[in-house]
Amino acid sequence: MFRMKRKLDELVNRGEEVRVALVGAGKMGTGLVNQISRIKGMSTSIIIDEKLDKACHAFKSAGIKDEDIVNTTSLKQAELALSKNKFVISDDYTLSYKLNKIQGVVDATGNPPFGAQLAMESIDNYKNIIMLNVECDAVVGPIIYDHAKKNNVVYTGSAGDEPGAIMELANFAVGAGFNLLAVGKGKNNPLNNYATEDDLREEAISKGLYPKILTAFVDGTNTMIELTSVANALGFTPDVLGGHGVTAKIDDIPKLFSLKEQGGILNNYRIVDYSFGIAPGVFAVVTHDTEEVHDLMGYLSMGQGPNYVLYRPYHLTSLETPITIYDAIVEKDPTIVPEKGQVSDTITVAKRDLKAGQYLEGIGGKDVFGKITSHINQRNKKLLPIALITKKTKLKVDVKKDDLITYDMVELEDDQIITRLRKKQDELGL
Repeated sequence: MFRMKRKLDELVNRGEEVRVALVGAGKMGTGLVNQISRIKGMSTSIIIDEKLDKACHAFKSAGIKDEDIVNTTSLKQAELALSKNKFVISDDYTLSYKLNKIQGVVDATGNPPFGAQLAMESIDNYKNIIMLNVECDAVVGPIIYDHAKKNNVVYTGSAGDEPGAIMELANFAVGAGFNLLAVGKGKNNPLNNYATEDDLREEAISKGLYPKILTAFVDGTNTMIELTSVANALGFTPDVLGGHGVTAKIDDIPKLFSLKEQGGILNNYRIVDYSFGIAPGVFAVVTHDTEEVHDLMGYLSMGQGPNYVLYRPYHLTSLETPITIYDAIVEKDPTIVPEKGQVSDTITVAKRDLKAGQYLEGIGGKDVFGKITSHINQRNKKLLPIALITKKTKLKVDVKKDDLITYDMVELEDDQIITRLRKKQDELGL
Protein backbone atom coordinates (compact mmCIF):
# COMPACT_ATOMS: atom_id res chain seq x y z
CA MET A 1 0.00 0.00 0.00
CA PHE A 2 2.92 2.38 0.46
CA ARG A 3 3.62 1.86 -3.22
CA MET A 4 0.09 3.09 -3.90
CA LYS A 5 0.66 6.13 -1.69
CA ARG A 6 3.97 6.93 -3.38
CA LYS A 7 2.46 6.67 -6.86
CA LEU A 8 -0.50 8.85 -5.91
CA ASP A 9 1.85 11.39 -4.32
CA GLU A 10 3.77 11.49 -7.58
CA LEU A 11 0.55 12.22 -9.45
CA VAL A 12 -0.28 15.05 -7.06
CA ASN A 13 3.20 16.52 -7.49
CA ARG A 14 2.55 16.61 -11.25
CA GLY A 15 -0.81 18.31 -10.70
CA GLU A 16 -2.74 15.15 -11.56
CA GLU A 17 -5.04 12.73 -9.74
CA VAL A 18 -7.07 9.56 -10.31
CA ARG A 19 -10.63 10.59 -11.08
CA VAL A 20 -13.58 8.23 -11.02
CA ALA A 21 -17.31 8.36 -11.53
CA LEU A 22 -19.56 6.57 -9.06
CA VAL A 23 -22.89 5.19 -10.24
CA GLY A 24 -25.14 4.35 -7.30
CA ALA A 25 -25.09 6.34 -4.05
CA GLY A 26 -26.42 3.72 -1.67
CA LYS A 27 -24.76 2.53 1.51
CA MET A 28 -21.70 1.08 -0.27
CA GLY A 29 -21.35 3.98 -2.68
CA THR A 30 -21.57 6.60 0.05
CA GLY A 31 -18.98 4.78 2.11
CA LEU A 32 -16.67 4.73 -0.90
CA VAL A 33 -17.04 8.48 -1.46
CA ASN A 34 -16.09 9.15 2.15
CA GLN A 35 -13.08 6.83 1.96
CA ILE A 36 -11.79 8.34 -1.29
CA SER A 37 -12.22 11.86 0.10
CA ARG A 38 -9.37 11.10 2.52
CA ILE A 39 -6.98 9.67 -0.07
CA LYS A 40 -4.64 12.24 -1.54
CA GLY A 41 -4.41 11.87 -5.31
CA MET A 42 -7.82 10.24 -5.81
CA SER A 43 -11.22 11.84 -6.36
CA THR A 44 -14.83 10.84 -6.83
CA SER A 45 -15.55 13.61 -9.32
CA ILE A 46 -19.12 12.74 -10.28
CA ILE A 47 -21.91 10.74 -8.65
CA ILE A 48 -24.80 9.39 -10.68
CA ASP A 49 -28.04 8.38 -9.01
CA GLU A 50 -31.72 8.45 -9.93
CA LYS A 51 -32.28 10.21 -6.61
CA LEU A 52 -30.17 13.34 -6.72
CA ASP A 53 -30.61 13.98 -3.01
CA LYS A 54 -28.73 10.74 -2.32
CA ALA A 55 -25.88 11.78 -4.61
CA CYS A 56 -25.75 15.17 -2.92
CA HIS A 57 -25.81 13.55 0.54
CA ALA A 58 -22.88 11.30 -0.37
CA PHE A 59 -20.72 14.29 -1.25
CA LYS A 60 -21.83 16.38 1.74
CA SER A 61 -21.24 13.49 4.14
CA ALA A 62 -17.63 13.50 2.95
CA GLY A 63 -17.28 17.20 3.81
CA ILE A 64 -17.86 18.73 0.37
CA LYS A 65 -19.63 22.08 0.51
CA ASP A 66 -22.89 22.91 -1.27
CA GLU A 67 -21.22 25.57 -3.40
CA ASP A 68 -18.79 23.00 -4.77
CA ILE A 69 -21.52 20.61 -5.95
CA VAL A 70 -22.91 21.13 -9.46
CA ASN A 71 -26.15 19.46 -10.54
CA THR A 72 -26.29 19.03 -14.30
CA THR A 73 -27.12 16.72 -17.19
CA SER A 74 -25.06 18.80 -19.61
CA LEU A 75 -21.76 17.28 -20.67
CA LYS A 76 -20.33 20.74 -21.36
CA GLN A 77 -21.33 22.07 -17.93
CA ALA A 78 -20.02 18.94 -16.21
CA GLU A 79 -16.67 19.26 -17.96
CA LEU A 80 -16.48 22.92 -16.97
CA ALA A 81 -17.27 22.04 -13.36
CA LEU A 82 -14.55 19.39 -13.20
CA SER A 83 -12.04 21.79 -14.76
CA LYS A 84 -12.73 24.10 -11.80
CA ASN A 85 -12.33 21.20 -9.33
CA LYS A 86 -16.03 21.16 -8.55
CA PHE A 87 -18.03 17.98 -7.97
CA VAL A 88 -20.90 16.89 -10.19
CA ILE A 89 -24.14 15.11 -9.43
CA SER A 90 -26.49 13.92 -12.15
CA ASP A 91 -29.22 11.43 -12.97
CA ASP A 92 -27.77 10.94 -16.47
CA TYR A 93 -25.53 7.87 -16.20
CA THR A 94 -23.90 8.50 -19.61
CA LEU A 95 -21.95 11.41 -18.11
CA SER A 96 -20.00 8.87 -16.08
CA TYR A 97 -18.15 7.62 -19.14
CA LYS A 98 -18.41 10.62 -21.48
CA LEU A 99 -16.37 12.99 -19.34
CA ASN A 100 -12.78 13.16 -20.57
CA LYS A 101 -11.28 13.63 -17.11
CA ILE A 102 -12.85 10.43 -15.79
CA GLN A 103 -10.56 7.39 -15.91
CA GLY A 104 -12.78 4.79 -14.29
CA VAL A 105 -16.44 4.10 -13.62
CA VAL A 106 -17.52 2.39 -10.39
CA ASP A 107 -20.81 0.49 -10.58
CA ALA A 108 -22.34 0.30 -7.10
CA THR A 109 -25.92 -0.30 -8.20
CA GLY A 110 -26.34 -4.05 -7.67
CA ASN A 111 -28.67 -4.01 -10.68
CA PRO A 112 -27.65 -6.74 -13.17
CA PRO A 113 -29.41 -5.48 -16.35
CA PHE A 114 -28.30 -1.90 -15.79
CA GLY A 115 -24.83 -3.04 -14.78
CA ALA A 116 -24.39 -4.90 -18.05
CA GLN A 117 -25.39 -1.83 -20.03
CA LEU A 118 -23.19 0.51 -18.00
CA ALA A 119 -20.18 -1.79 -18.24
CA MET A 120 -20.41 -2.29 -22.00
CA GLU A 121 -20.97 1.40 -22.72
CA SER A 122 -18.13 2.42 -20.41
CA ILE A 123 -15.79 -0.01 -22.12
CA ASP A 124 -16.94 1.24 -25.54
CA ASN A 125 -15.82 4.66 -24.35
CA TYR A 126 -12.46 3.27 -23.16
CA LYS A 127 -13.14 3.70 -19.46
CA ASN A 128 -11.97 1.21 -16.86
CA ILE A 129 -14.92 -0.36 -15.06
CA ILE A 130 -14.87 -1.34 -11.38
CA MET A 131 -17.77 -3.60 -10.44
CA LEU A 132 -19.41 -3.54 -7.05
CA ASN A 133 -22.20 -5.20 -9.03
CA VAL A 134 -21.29 -8.86 -8.51
CA GLU A 135 -24.83 -9.81 -9.55
CA CYS A 136 -24.01 -8.72 -13.09
CA ASP A 137 -20.50 -10.19 -13.09
CA ALA A 138 -21.76 -13.65 -12.09
CA VAL A 139 -23.95 -14.00 -15.17
CA VAL A 140 -22.27 -12.06 -18.00
CA GLY A 141 -18.85 -11.22 -16.58
CA PRO A 142 -16.92 -13.38 -19.06
CA ILE A 143 -18.20 -11.59 -22.15
CA ILE A 144 -17.77 -8.14 -20.57
CA TYR A 145 -14.23 -9.09 -19.55
CA ASP A 146 -13.52 -10.24 -23.10
CA HIS A 147 -14.82 -6.94 -24.47
CA ALA A 148 -12.64 -4.97 -22.02
CA LYS A 149 -9.52 -6.84 -23.08
CA LYS A 150 -10.23 -6.04 -26.73
CA ASN A 151 -10.58 -2.35 -25.86
CA ASN A 152 -7.44 -2.40 -23.68
CA VAL A 153 -9.19 -1.29 -20.51
CA VAL A 154 -9.54 -2.99 -17.14
CA TYR A 155 -12.73 -4.74 -16.04
CA THR A 156 -12.58 -5.88 -12.42
CA GLY A 157 -14.46 -6.82 -9.31
CA SER A 158 -13.61 -4.99 -6.13
CA ALA A 159 -11.38 -5.56 -3.17
CA GLY A 160 -13.49 -5.66 -0.01
CA ASP A 161 -16.28 -7.70 -1.53
CA GLU A 162 -15.98 -11.34 -0.49
CA PRO A 163 -15.00 -12.47 -4.01
CA GLY A 164 -12.13 -9.97 -4.07
CA ALA A 165 -11.04 -10.92 -0.56
CA ILE A 166 -11.14 -14.62 -1.44
CA MET A 167 -9.12 -13.96 -4.57
CA GLU A 168 -6.44 -12.18 -2.54
CA LEU A 169 -6.11 -15.27 -0.33
CA ALA A 170 -6.03 -17.54 -3.38
CA ASN A 171 -3.33 -15.40 -5.03
CA PHE A 172 -1.27 -15.53 -1.85
CA ALA A 173 -1.64 -19.31 -1.53
CA VAL A 174 -0.73 -20.10 -5.12
CA GLY A 175 2.03 -17.50 -5.18
CA ALA A 176 3.58 -19.03 -2.07
CA GLY A 177 3.59 -22.48 -3.68
CA PHE A 178 0.62 -24.19 -2.03
CA ASN A 179 -1.98 -26.31 -3.79
CA LEU A 180 -5.36 -24.58 -3.61
CA LEU A 181 -8.13 -27.06 -2.76
CA ALA A 182 -11.16 -25.02 -1.75
CA VAL A 183 -12.20 -21.45 -1.07
CA GLY A 184 -15.18 -19.95 0.66
CA LYS A 185 -16.80 -17.31 2.79
CA GLY A 186 -18.61 -17.03 6.07
CA LYS A 187 -22.32 -16.37 5.84
CA ASN A 188 -23.28 -13.29 7.83
CA ASN A 189 -27.02 -13.85 8.11
CA PRO A 190 -29.11 -16.86 9.12
CA LEU A 191 -30.26 -18.78 6.03
CA ASN A 192 -33.94 -18.77 5.11
CA ASN A 193 -34.43 -19.57 1.42
CA TYR A 194 -38.06 -18.45 1.64
CA ALA A 195 -37.55 -15.04 3.24
CA THR A 196 -39.31 -12.07 1.64
CA GLU A 197 -38.85 -8.35 1.90
CA ASP A 198 -42.08 -8.13 3.93
CA ASP A 199 -40.45 -10.35 6.55
CA LEU A 200 -37.30 -8.24 6.67
CA ARG A 201 -38.50 -4.69 5.98
CA GLU A 202 -38.11 -3.38 9.53
CA GLU A 203 -34.65 -4.91 9.97
CA ALA A 204 -33.52 -3.65 6.57
CA ILE A 205 -34.59 -0.08 7.31
CA SER A 206 -32.81 -0.20 10.67
CA LYS A 207 -29.61 -1.18 8.83
CA GLY A 208 -29.98 1.46 6.12
CA LEU A 209 -30.60 -1.17 3.41
CA TYR A 210 -33.28 -1.66 0.81
CA PRO A 211 -35.45 -4.61 1.92
CA LYS A 212 -34.71 -6.55 -1.27
CA ILE A 213 -30.97 -6.28 -0.64
CA LEU A 214 -31.29 -7.75 2.84
CA THR A 215 -33.66 -10.41 1.48
CA ALA A 216 -31.05 -11.51 -1.05
CA PHE A 217 -28.57 -11.88 1.83
CA VAL A 218 -30.93 -13.90 4.04
CA ASP A 219 -32.37 -16.16 1.32
CA GLY A 220 -28.83 -17.11 0.29
CA THR A 221 -28.90 -15.71 -3.24
CA ASN A 222 -26.17 -13.16 -2.57
CA THR A 223 -23.86 -15.84 -1.18
CA MET A 224 -24.47 -18.04 -4.23
CA ILE A 225 -23.76 -15.15 -6.61
CA GLU A 226 -20.55 -14.19 -4.81
CA LEU A 227 -19.33 -17.79 -4.92
CA THR A 228 -20.17 -17.91 -8.63
CA SER A 229 -17.98 -14.87 -9.26
CA VAL A 230 -15.10 -16.55 -7.41
CA ALA A 231 -15.68 -19.84 -9.22
CA ASN A 232 -15.49 -18.13 -12.60
CA ALA A 233 -12.22 -16.48 -11.60
CA LEU A 234 -10.58 -19.68 -10.37
CA GLY A 235 -12.21 -22.35 -12.54
CA PHE A 236 -13.85 -23.94 -9.49
CA THR A 237 -17.37 -25.38 -9.05
CA PRO A 238 -19.58 -26.20 -6.04
CA ASP A 239 -19.15 -29.72 -4.71
CA VAL A 240 -22.95 -30.14 -4.52
CA LEU A 241 -25.88 -28.02 -5.68
CA GLY A 242 -25.93 -24.92 -3.49
CA GLY A 243 -22.78 -25.91 -1.59
CA HIS A 244 -22.55 -27.72 1.73
CA GLY A 245 -22.99 -24.65 3.95
CA VAL A 246 -21.51 -26.25 7.06
CA THR A 247 -21.56 -24.77 10.55
CA ALA A 248 -18.01 -24.71 11.87
CA LYS A 249 -15.27 -22.93 13.72
CA ILE A 250 -12.30 -21.87 11.65
CA ASP A 251 -10.15 -24.65 13.11
CA ASP A 252 -12.69 -27.20 11.81
CA ILE A 253 -12.43 -26.06 8.19
CA PRO A 254 -9.31 -28.01 7.10
CA LYS A 255 -10.78 -31.34 8.20
CA LEU A 256 -14.31 -30.66 6.95
CA PHE A 257 -13.11 -29.45 3.57
CA SER A 258 -11.16 -32.59 2.80
CA LEU A 259 -12.29 -35.57 0.72
CA LYS A 260 -14.69 -38.11 2.16
CA GLU A 261 -12.00 -40.78 2.10
CA GLN A 262 -9.90 -38.42 4.26
CA GLY A 263 -12.72 -38.03 6.77
CA GLY A 264 -14.17 -34.86 5.29
CA ILE A 265 -17.35 -33.94 3.41
CA LEU A 266 -16.08 -33.32 -0.11
CA ASN A 267 -16.57 -35.43 -3.21
CA ASN A 268 -14.03 -33.31 -5.10
CA TYR A 269 -11.47 -30.58 -4.61
CA ARG A 270 -11.28 -27.27 -6.49
CA ILE A 271 -14.58 -26.15 -5.03
CA VAL A 272 -16.30 -23.05 -3.64
CA ASP A 273 -18.48 -23.15 -0.54
CA TYR A 274 -19.61 -21.24 2.53
CA SER A 275 -19.80 -21.76 6.26
CA PHE A 276 -21.77 -20.48 9.21
CA GLY A 277 -19.76 -19.55 12.28
CA ILE A 278 -16.83 -17.76 10.65
CA ALA A 279 -18.54 -14.66 9.27
CA PRO A 280 -17.56 -12.08 8.15
CA GLY A 281 -14.35 -13.83 7.13
CA VAL A 282 -13.18 -15.64 4.01
CA PHE A 283 -11.01 -18.73 3.78
CA ALA A 284 -8.83 -20.84 1.52
CA VAL A 285 -7.99 -24.50 2.12
CA VAL A 286 -4.51 -25.48 0.93
CA THR A 287 -2.09 -28.38 1.04
CA HIS A 288 1.42 -29.26 -0.14
CA ASP A 289 3.13 -32.33 -1.59
CA THR A 290 6.37 -32.35 0.43
CA GLU A 291 6.92 -33.61 3.96
CA GLU A 292 9.26 -30.73 4.80
CA VAL A 293 6.51 -28.19 4.20
CA HIS A 294 4.02 -30.25 6.24
CA ASP A 295 6.55 -30.39 9.06
CA LEU A 296 7.10 -26.64 8.91
CA MET A 297 3.34 -25.92 8.84
CA GLY A 298 2.98 -27.95 12.01
CA TYR A 299 5.88 -26.07 13.60
CA LEU A 300 4.15 -22.80 12.64
CA SER A 301 0.96 -23.89 14.45
CA MET A 302 -1.02 -24.17 11.23
CA GLY A 303 -2.27 -27.66 12.11
CA GLN A 304 -1.13 -31.19 11.39
CA GLY A 305 -2.47 -31.36 7.83
CA PRO A 306 -2.66 -32.61 5.26
CA ASN A 307 -4.98 -29.62 4.72
CA TYR A 308 -4.58 -26.17 6.22
CA VAL A 309 -6.79 -23.10 6.31
CA LEU A 310 -5.77 -19.54 5.47
CA TYR A 311 -8.30 -17.18 7.00
CA ARG A 312 -9.03 -13.49 6.74
CA PRO A 313 -11.50 -12.50 9.49
CA TYR A 314 -12.90 -9.39 7.81
CA HIS A 315 -13.77 -7.74 4.54
CA LEU A 316 -14.46 -4.03 4.39
CA THR A 317 -16.74 -3.86 1.33
CA SER A 318 -16.50 -0.54 -0.51
CA LEU A 319 -13.99 0.86 1.97
CA GLU A 320 -11.39 -1.29 0.19
CA THR A 321 -12.51 -0.31 -3.31
CA PRO A 322 -9.93 2.54 -3.55
CA ILE A 323 -7.25 -0.16 -3.72
CA THR A 324 -8.95 -1.70 -6.75
CA ILE A 325 -9.44 1.72 -8.32
CA TYR A 326 -5.73 2.44 -7.98
CA ASP A 327 -4.68 -0.98 -9.25
CA ALA A 328 -7.03 -0.82 -12.23
CA ILE A 329 -6.25 2.71 -13.36
CA VAL A 330 -2.60 3.15 -12.42
CA GLU A 331 -1.22 -0.40 -12.49
CA LYS A 332 -3.70 -1.85 -15.04
CA ASP A 333 -4.10 -4.81 -12.72
CA PRO A 334 -7.57 -6.21 -11.85
CA THR A 335 -8.51 -7.54 -8.41
CA ILE A 336 -10.73 -10.35 -9.68
CA VAL A 337 -11.95 -11.20 -13.18
CA PRO A 338 -13.84 -14.20 -14.65
CA GLU A 339 -10.84 -15.30 -16.66
CA LYS A 340 -11.85 -18.98 -16.56
CA GLY A 341 -15.18 -18.23 -18.22
CA GLN A 342 -18.64 -19.26 -17.07
CA VAL A 343 -17.56 -22.24 -14.96
CA SER A 344 -20.41 -21.96 -12.44
CA ASP A 345 -23.86 -20.34 -12.39
CA THR A 346 -26.43 -19.18 -9.88
CA ILE A 347 -29.68 -20.69 -11.06
CA THR A 348 -33.31 -20.01 -10.09
CA VAL A 349 -35.42 -21.90 -7.53
CA ALA A 350 -39.09 -21.17 -6.72
CA LYS A 351 -39.72 -19.76 -3.22
CA ARG A 352 -43.41 -20.55 -3.47
CA ASP A 353 -45.99 -21.96 -5.85
CA LEU A 354 -46.08 -19.73 -8.92
CA LYS A 355 -48.70 -19.35 -11.64
CA ALA A 356 -48.40 -19.18 -15.42
CA GLY A 357 -48.70 -15.63 -16.72
CA GLN A 358 -47.22 -13.87 -13.72
CA TYR A 359 -44.16 -11.69 -13.91
CA LEU A 360 -41.30 -12.93 -11.75
CA GLU A 361 -39.62 -10.90 -9.06
CA GLY A 362 -35.91 -11.61 -9.34
CA ILE A 363 -33.07 -11.28 -6.83
CA GLY A 364 -34.38 -10.38 -3.38
CA GLY A 365 -38.02 -10.75 -4.39
CA LYS A 366 -40.82 -12.93 -3.07
CA ASP A 367 -40.81 -15.46 -5.92
CA VAL A 368 -37.38 -17.06 -6.28
CA PHE A 369 -33.97 -17.59 -4.74
CA GLY A 370 -30.63 -18.66 -6.21
CA LYS A 371 -28.43 -21.72 -5.88
CA ILE A 372 -24.97 -22.25 -7.31
CA THR A 373 -24.29 -25.12 -9.68
CA SER A 374 -21.74 -25.94 -12.35
CA HIS A 375 -22.20 -24.25 -15.71
CA ILE A 376 -22.22 -27.69 -17.31
CA ASN A 377 -25.25 -28.65 -15.20
CA GLN A 378 -26.91 -25.31 -15.92
CA ARG A 379 -26.38 -25.74 -19.64
CA ASN A 380 -27.40 -29.39 -19.84
CA LYS A 381 -30.63 -28.84 -17.89
CA LYS A 382 -31.32 -25.40 -19.40
CA LEU A 383 -31.58 -23.88 -15.92
CA LEU A 384 -32.34 -20.16 -15.72
CA PRO A 385 -29.59 -17.95 -14.24
CA ILE A 386 -31.35 -15.81 -11.67
CA ALA A 387 -29.67 -12.56 -12.71
CA LEU A 388 -31.38 -12.75 -16.12
CA ILE A 389 -34.76 -12.11 -14.51
CA THR A 390 -36.01 -8.61 -15.31
CA LYS A 391 -39.27 -6.83 -14.57
CA LYS A 392 -40.80 -8.29 -17.75
CA THR A 393 -39.77 -11.93 -17.25
CA LYS A 394 -43.02 -13.91 -17.42
CA LEU A 395 -43.79 -17.49 -16.44
CA LYS A 396 -45.25 -19.67 -19.18
CA VAL A 397 -46.23 -22.55 -16.87
CA ASP A 398 -47.21 -23.19 -13.25
CA VAL A 399 -44.21 -23.87 -11.00
CA LYS A 400 -44.20 -25.61 -7.64
CA LYS A 401 -42.26 -24.39 -4.60
CA ASP A 402 -38.62 -25.60 -4.68
CA ASP A 403 -38.75 -26.44 -8.41
CA LEU A 404 -35.72 -25.44 -10.48
CA ILE A 405 -36.86 -22.98 -13.15
CA THR A 406 -35.64 -23.56 -16.70
CA TYR A 407 -35.44 -21.33 -19.78
CA ASP A 408 -38.44 -23.22 -21.24
CA MET A 409 -40.62 -22.09 -18.34
CA VAL A 410 -40.22 -18.35 -18.93
CA GLU A 411 -40.42 -15.59 -21.49
CA LEU A 412 -37.27 -13.52 -21.11
CA GLU A 413 -36.98 -9.85 -21.98
CA ASP A 414 -35.04 -10.43 -25.19
CA ASP A 415 -34.30 -6.77 -25.90
CA GLN A 416 -32.43 -6.34 -22.60
CA ILE A 417 -28.67 -6.11 -23.14
CA ILE A 418 -28.01 -8.61 -20.34
CA THR A 419 -30.17 -11.21 -22.12
CA ARG A 420 -28.43 -10.62 -25.43
CA LEU A 421 -25.00 -10.72 -23.82
CA ARG A 422 -25.66 -14.03 -22.07
CA LYS A 423 -26.97 -15.57 -25.30
CA LYS A 424 -23.86 -14.44 -27.17
CA GLN A 425 -21.60 -15.53 -24.32
CA ASP A 426 -23.10 -19.03 -24.43
CA GLU A 427 -22.80 -19.17 -28.21
CA LEU A 428 -19.11 -18.20 -28.00
CA GLY A 429 -18.47 -20.66 -25.19
CA LEU A 430 -17.01 -18.00 -22.91
